[in-house]
Amino acid sequence: MKWLECILIIAGISFDMLASMEVQGAMLQEIKKKKLLGVTSLVVLLQCIFFIGGYLGSYLLSKVTPLKDANQVGYFISAVIFLLLGLRLLVKAIRREFVDECRKEITVKQYVRIIAVSSIYTIFAGIGCQMLGANLLYMVIIIIAFSFLDVFAGIYGGYHFGFEAKTKWYAVGTIILWFTGVEIIVRNLMTIM
Repeated sequence: MKWLECILIIAGISFDMLASMEVQGAMLQEIKKKKLLGVTSLVVLLQCIFFIGGYLGSYLLSKVTPLKDANQVGYFISAVIFLLLGLRLLVKAIRREFVDECRKEITVKQYVRIIAVSSIYTIFAGIGCQMLGANLLYMVIIIIAFSFLDVFAGIYGGYHFGFEAKTKWYAVGTIILWFTGVEIIVRNLMTIM
């Protein structure tokens, strides 16, 4: 698996969290740096746990049910996962959910709920990356970097500029995930031929 694919996969799924954090940042009365650092640490921890859970779950399943041409099946399933994750982001972009913007204090519990929903993407990314043969340690490092970036950029961007860019973030995530899914399919079709 190419290192660029790894980065694109995590970048694609991270745009959902970036958009969610942007909405939350737009509603803050003020940014409390200690709380932001705590929330960021929690986000990083949860993202790593969910990714590792998906990765190890897929690994254990592959050991229990070995298939003929497991690599080809894994590549196909991972490509479908990334295409569907991109579709989900596109639906979120088109739907343009109404957000009642009001300045308020957001609790850590509310952040955890947002992260838990976004982590569904991370579980599936873990499954897909394992099927592609990605290095777990390398992927965790990428997730840590993107999670820090998403939370800080989302909160500060939303706080200063509002949440109007969230639709664009969903669209960019869709494009990245679709590109990665199509690239996986094309690359593997080329190896078969």
